[in-house]
Amino acid sequence: MMNYTPQNPWIAEREATVCTWKVDYNRGFISNMATSLLVDFASLSDRQLAAYVKMMKACGFTGIQVTDMVSAWRASGSWEIVHDRYKVLANELHKNGMKFTVWCWAAEFSGHGWHDNTVAYRNADPEKPACEDPRVLAAFNKYYDIYADLAPYADRVIAHFFDPGHLKDTPSILYFTKLLADKFRAKNPDIKIAVDTWGSPASYPQELVDAGMDDIMLMELPFLPTWREEGKRAKFREGVQALGCGLGSWGWYTCEYEIDQFPFMCVNNRVLSDVYNQTRAQADGVMTPSYWSEMDSYHLLNFFSMYAAGHLLIDPAADPDALLADSAEAITGASHPANKAKLLAALELIRDARSGDKWDTYWWREPGYKLVNGDYADILARADAVIADFETLLGEEEPADGVEFPISRSQLYRLMVPHLYQIRQFAQFKVDFAALKARKEAGADAAELQALVDALPAEVPEYNCIIGLWGQPEARVAHILLNTFCRDNNLCAPKRRAVRYTYKRRMYDALCVRQRGKDTPVYVGPKYYENAGPWGVDMATEMLNELVEEGALIRREEDGLYALANWSDFRFDFSI
Repeated sequence: MMNYTPQNPWIAEREATVCTWKVDYNRGFISNMATSLLVDFASLSDRQLAAYVKMMKACGFTGIQVTDMVSAWRASGSWEIVHDRYKVLANELHKNGMKFTVWCWAAEFSGHGWHDNTVAYRNADPEKPACEDPRVLAAFNKYYDIYADLAPYADRVIAHFFDPGHLKDTPSILYFTKLLADKFRAKNPDIKIAVDTWGSPASYPQELVDAGMDDIMLMELPFLPTWREEGKRAKFREGVQALGCGLGSWGWYTCEYEIDQFPFMCVNNRVLSDVYNQTRAQADGVMTPSYWSEMDSYHLLNFFSMYAAGHLLIDPAADPDALLADSAEAITGASHPANKAKLLAALELIRDARSGDKWDTYWWREPGYKLVNGDYADILARADAVIADFETLLGEEEPADGVEFPISRSQLYRLMVPHLYQIRQFAQFKVDFAALKARKEAGADAAELQALVDALPAEVPEYNCIIGLWGQPEARVAHILLNTFCRDNNLCAPKRRAVRYTYKRRMYDALCVRQRGKDTPVYVGPKYYENAGPWGVDMATEMLNELVEEGALIRREEDGLYALANWSDFRFDFSI
């Protein structure tokens, strides 16, 4: 085995990917007025951005990658505002000897709250490539010129083409890949070009090289299910090696969940170690990536996972628990060992309650998913003492030593507290739910079971945390477990009005966003909100019908679709 040291790291270039979904306006659709903007990257001042760069350097990263995307522009008001923040970030990175990478959504120019009714992705003649239609060419040129505004500041640009799937024909994808590269190179001849292969056909790398782009870096995905198929990673790397291209890895979900989906504060030091070493075993014998990025989505609360990621990318044989302890000390300072112990205990509780030790316990579609399958008696037994100790940190002064951080330690600790409370409440639910199932197995009658169901603490509050499209993760699991149990046993699931009101408001909000800028009503079905979000199609239909009864929506009888009753109020909207 190679000796992975800082002088001879496993991955030479290591970057944190700043995912720029707006924290209180998720995916451009769902508003959440309680979410704290202290963790909003776009809201950081120049001083805070400088501290963010130093924080990521302390995590072991050699650069930062930003996602340039229409949702971020809408959330801040314009692409110019977002780019101005990125330029400050780029300058700070270069001052610290680090690199700046731009990841751009290469075929998504309208949506997620951003409205441009001139955008077209398909040729008016379906028999012809998109790139031969003047409307399509105009849209791509307009937005690629916007992206290329960052070219003089960037060291690398990564194109993301195959999500969400607007471009369908290979000639157009190749044409626009080259167009994007040409626009960046025209402003910065030294820039490096890369493409991520998310959703791409297996033929795409060869097609790029055949089209004359043999100097690009091809990006694999670390550990999503399709990349764990036996031999797939090795085969991909063999292909990259044969083509003579560079190999990079675009990390997504390994440090945490993307905040438009299942955001919560994760502590993934052990998960990262598991994933990296499985990845090495799969294909490092063929070729090792020279570049690897890891997603920073929850931003400042994600520090502890990012610290582990950056250092494990240097030395994947490092002890992940030692790295977690180091990250705690980076916050409390070496001169405060008692504070370090309190913080570390809280971090270990979060890890054990939400992620566990492996990808199988962390990822929501795996059979070992912790929230569904875990026994939470130990978590519940630990939670009260951990919370009591941790809350004594809230009044602590800033340490004289430790990593430079964009917000105060007190603010960081206060942002962590609601996550600990969520864990404690979910642990109580899991313990009580296990007792409910035990009573069922013991032969309890329907009346007793209904009384136990009604008393369950099934709602996990959102507090001031970031909420994704599918709801708070523990609350979603509690909802599914309880509603499934009630359905299977002919019991009535609780319908708590305050929670239901919040869900309905978000469904209404999402439809308002889709209606903006249109002069005819937009009709949708119950699945329009990400397949009915955390509650399922039946409950979504119930709530939509309630919104009709309340006068907020109208329902079209011939197909059962829904639209805003006041749809015309939203007709005047534009972003560019």
